[in-house]
Amino acid sequence: KGTSLLSGGVESVLVLWHSESDCQKDFLPRLGSAIEYISMSTDGTLCCTLHTDNRITIINSNLRFSKSIQGLIKSRDVKTGLVVDPRTKALVLNGEPGHLQFYCLQSDQQLFSLDIVQRQYIHQAGLKQVDLVKVAFSAEGKWLATVEEREEVTDPELQLKLWFFDEETQSFKLNTRISMPHEDHITDMCFRDMDELEDDSLILVTAGRDRVFKVWVMVEDSDPEAQQSVSWSCDFVGSYHNYEATNCCFSEDGSLLAVSFEETVTVWDSVTWDLKCTFCHPPGKIRNICFGRLTCSKYLIGATDYGFLCCWNLLSCALEWSAHLNILILQPDPLSEHIAAVSWLSKDSSLFVFKPNDPRPVYIQRNLCKEKIQLAAFVPREEPEMIGSEKYLWLRRSQLFFLTDTQELMTLSTKSLEERLTPSSKQLAVEESLPVTPFSLLLGKHRRQQSQDNIDLGKLIHNKHEQDSPAVKELLHTPAHVLPSASFLCPIFINSLLISKGNKSAEEVADEVEMESEKSEDDSDEERDVTEMEQEDASPVELLGETTCKLSKSQEKELRKIRKMDYSWISAF
Repeated sequence: KGTSLLSGGVESVLVLWHSESDCQKDFLPRLGSAIEYISMSTDGTLCCTLHTDNRITIINSNLRFSKSIQGLIKSRDVKTGLVVDPRTKALVLNGEPGHLQFYCLQSDQQLFSLDIVQRQYIHQAGLKQVDLVKVAFSAEGKWLATVEEREEVTDPELQLKLWFFDEETQSFKLNTRISMPHEDHITDMCFRDMDELEDDSLILVTAGRDRVFKVWVMVEDSDPEAQQSVSWSCDFVGSYHNYEATNCCFSEDGSLLAVSFEETVTVWDSVTWDLKCTFCHPPGKIRNICFGRLTCSKYLIGATDYGFLCCWNLLSCALEWSAHLNILILQPDPLSEHIAAVSWLSKDSSLFVFKPNDPRPVYIQRNLCKEKIQLAAFVPREEPEMIGSEKYLWLRRSQLFFLTDTQELMTLSTKSLEERLTPSSKQLAVEESLPVTPFSLLLGKHRRQQSQDNIDLGKLIHNKHEQDSPAVKELLHTPAHVLPSASFLCPIFINSLLISKGNKSAEEVADEVEMESEKSEDDSDEERDVTEMEQEDASPVELLGETTCKLSKSQEKELRKIRKMDYSWISAF
């Protein structure tokens, strides 16, 4: 009615201005992130705000919170990478400032948000604030390691935190806080994937720009007043020729640790911490490293920023093969030998999937997308997928997800849209099995009686509901904001309305072919008879002494039919 005005901005506060007085205004603070758009319903009872973190908030006219629609939170910058929670199989990455979001891929919902920094975020341009930059899970998901830092030119502020999952509260609790674990920024960290039942086997390794890597282990807390029985402390510090440590990873059995120092990859014994061997492939610094798994566990893969993908044999300590590719992402599948490599060349991202024991890729997808892919992760499936094509067998046990520089989450699928929507449409069958009301019983009885009447009358009735495809059902039951574009759904919707012609049996097809051939023979015979009659009328010829009884074409055809008849039944008499 023009009596009030709504406004919002970067401070995440919705302001209601009243026209009667210049000083009177109401506030709704702490809406989560900066407000981009505000929309009002036609009757003025509801207000909708769109935020920069990909969230929609519905608010009543009296500035009371009503509902929030939130899928994947759009962060300012995803510094943690795409990490998979071993317990929930959820994607874990930066969420709200200073928080970790646990995003469920199946339900397109946020499971929960973990406050790591535990500080109030101040919306001020140019202000250097503490941000979450690294995250790593142990093999079973019982321990979580996080790194937070404040971007300062001269004296950076770093904190390493280790969290333990509490089964009673079903949440992570802070166990150890380590201030300044490195003198400079931490570049990478990883857990040793071994049996977590033994505390001695659980190891965390961090690599930093201060040219060292550190090994952290659990120790019993000597303080009797401490709430935690164990804590973490540094056990070993390693370096190599005063080079900057950039990446680190453990082998599948946890016996070896690989740490890259600029252009060199070093391999260490995880028990004695002795340096076993080194690999080098100049020019260019090592950008990514990973070990092979299962039957390919004897290989170590590395990618350089100069455009080379290298595979080293750990048994022979020699280069097995190399390829000239500008690899940005190197992601191994935790359940198979396959490794996904994403390259960036000429403003296009391409995907290469290979096994370390063979330099020939098992799958190549060029021009995967126009955006630059920054992160990737393999997410294990709940059950292995049945894949008919040999080309996509590497997706049988895990699904590959990508995150672009515009924070669009993408994945590869071997099925069409209709087939992908079928599992979610099975929920309709669950709804049909629920207890029914008296009205639905009456309606169902009426439908059954109508169907029986149609059968008795001999009419062929095509039930429209039985012909509905899962794609059409999903189109009517899925929220509009998560559906693909209309141009993509239109051909599938039109095809679902077409009635397919029933397949005929082989005997029916053979009978039709025989009838058509007989018809063509009849037509040709009639034409020949007419031609013969015209010739006989035109020039009748009678050869004396050579007169024979000649049958017409139609008579010969009737005779052939009689010959084909089966008279074996007469032998019974």
